[in-house]
Formats: sequence, structure tokens, C-alpha cells
Amino acid sequence: MGNGLRFRITRIDGHKPKTRKENHTMKNRKNILTYIVAALSILVTSATSSAAGHAQTYHGTLTGGTFFCDGNPVPVFTVTGNWNVNIDPATPAQVTLNVFYDGSHHLAFGYNALMLVSSSGGVYVFAGFGDAATATLDTSVTPATFSWHVELGGGCPPQHPYDSLTYFGLANN
Repeated sequence: MGNGLRFRITRIDGHKPKTRKENHTMKNRKNILTYIVAALSILVTSATSSAAGHAQTYHGTLTGGTFFCDGNPVPVFTVTGNWNVNIDPATPAQVTLNVFYDGSHHLAFGYNALMLVSSSGGVYVFAGFGDAATATLDTSVTPATFSWHVELGGGCPPQHPYDSLTYFGLANN
């Protein structure tokens, strides 16, 4: 008895079925090939990342400032505070300043569009606000130094008797 269905398995001449050992060997070859491709991909990605560089953050204290009127130094304030600069090859540089004049808080400022103007021997020069602001970070010295120079324009009115200023400081890291 039965359901009336029959099937027949025929062997093709010159073809023999794979054994379990042959199947296992093929799986191992595929796995090894997969591992080789993955390892090469990791190496290529690492090499590309290394060539592009990584983000660097520097921070420190403002140790002084110079104010100018028509290019001449003007003794106005004692400057203190802190600064941060983040350099990332994938984005414009970022700067934050927290500035005190004669011990009183004057300015908390952040800017995230500094464009690299030059870089040589660990000295980075950035420009922002067109060319009105310049940040210079010198990492070739220990500790690194920082300066922030701004051309304000508008003459030297009595409320701020300067038309440009430079803050400078030293890195903590």
C-alpha cells in the first residue's frame, strides 16, 4: 500500500555526491575567505582614518591681553579667563572663551566655524568672522600657547577705547 507516489534518484555520470568531510572543507574555505576580506577592510579603514587625523582638543588659561587703538597699545584691563580649541580635520575648528576684565566677567563666547588658514610645524592659524578674528595655536612649544586677535573697527570710542585686541594664554594639557 502507499499513496501511489514514486520517485527515483538517479546518478549523473561522472558526478559523485559530496561527503561530509568535503562539505566541511568548503565551509572552512568560505570562512577563511570571509576573515581575510574583513581583515583587509579593517586595515584599509584604519589607514584612511590615520591619514585623516583625529580630533584634538586644547584648553588653558588666558594669561593676559593687549588692547590697541590705531595700532598703539592702550593699557585698559587686566585679562584673565580660560579658552578651549577643538581641531577636527572633518569640521571647522571650534573655540570657546570665558573672559574676565579686572576680575569681573566680561564675555562667554563660542564660535564653531574657524577655518584653517595655515598649519606648519605644530602652529595652527585659523580665521573667523571673515578675517576679523584670528586664532593661533602653537603646539610646538610646551605648554602650547594660544592667542585670539580681533579687529573691531569703529575707532576708539570712550566706552571701549580700543579698536582691536589680543588675548593670549597657555595650555593646561
